[in-house]
Amino acid sequence: MIKGFINYNNKNIPFVINTFTVELFSNDCVLNDFRKEYRFKTDFVLKGEYSESGVHKGIVTFFVNYCIADSLYLHCYILNILYDDNDIDTIGFESPFLDDIFKYKYNYLDMIRNGVNLGIQQKEVYSIPLKMNSHEYTASYCIGHNHRMGLLEDFEKHGELLLNLNERTIQEYYSLSVVINRLATFMTSYSKTSFKRITLYKKGMKRGWLYTPIVLENSFSGYDVVFNNFEVMNYIPKILNNIALDTGNQIEKSIPLGHIKDDNSTFSPQRFIEQVMAFEYLYDKIDHQKAQNNRFTLKDELKEQFDNYSNLLSDVRFSSDNASEKIKEIRRRITHGYKYWYDFSTDQKIQLLMILLDKLIAKMSLNYIGFTDLEIKIYHQEIVL
Repeated sequence: MIKGFINYNNKNIPFVINTFTVELFSNDCVLNDFRKEYRFKTDFVLKGEYSESGVHKGIVTFFVNYCIADSLYLHCYILNILYDDNDIDTIGFESPFLDDIFKYKYNYLDMIRNGVNLGIQQKEVYSIPLKMNSHEYTASYCIGHNHRMGLLEDFEKHGELLLNLNERTIQEYYSLSVVINRLATFMTSYSKTSFKRITLYKKGMKRGWLYTPIVLENSFSGYDVVFNNFEVMNYIPKILNNIALDTGNQIEKSIPLGHIKDDNSTFSPQRFIEQVMAFEYLYDKIDHQKAQNNRFTLKDELKEQFDNYSNLLSDVRFSSDNASEKIKEIRRRITHGYKYWYDFSTDQKIQLLMILLDKLIAKMSLNYIGFTDLEIKIYHQEIVL
């Protein structure tokens, strides 16, 4: 358990971090003053000192979503080693999902067979330019270990995606973590992607760790074979830069991801509605004029896109008109209260329609990003999900 205190008005307010909630406790009136100042604030930063098992460790930085009574609900927090270091210059993301996307196993074997010593220093495999919030970044996917770290090195590390920093604030670290996680989500078509570790560096040396709800030490992925033939540099730069157009909760420019499945929601009424919302969002981006025409209905939009990607229907019994009509009708019955579904898992026709919608939205997303029809076709031949 992580404990510590926040210094406020020259007095210490003790805290305990419980998951991503900070519980404050004190009999002193200073806690009442703290409540009054922060009770209506959102998205603010607090600093304190922390300890583990009664041993002083260093500085903790909280990025607070909102405050209710004696509880601070966090976006994320940083634990710095021994002291607060304002000269952080690099953030590193370790994730089995990123390792699969960037083909860690295949690149590792190729390097070893070519006699590369990965125990001396990290070797860059891919370098991707990234623009986010008007700042320029370079995302470098690296394999290997930093020999200067000695026993402080993580010997279980596989690959690591390293990005230079500009603002060097916890808000910037959090925004980058959101974008990189969304990349993994889009590429794997799985919404529960996670990081194993997020490390903050100064001149190649570890200075702290960023913790968010998607940092899981037991993170596991099984997509390595899926990306065997994937040409990383043909696709990742465009996809990553599109995702980075939006870093908050409101998506206005980048591709949608809210419809992507997890282990428990592959077939559900809620996800079906999310799929339709994602389709309508993308259609508006691709053809705004038609999307704003009240006479051009959801069925018309669906039929047009199914006709554009007619190969989606080549192995099913649905025509583009029939599939569009069924999707439109299911959406109408749900949203207008004519029917209420508890479970889609017993209706194979609806399941097939949802699978078709997933594939259609993926192709539309790549189209919106700027890939040609040939590039989209090759993409789906290289990645079979």
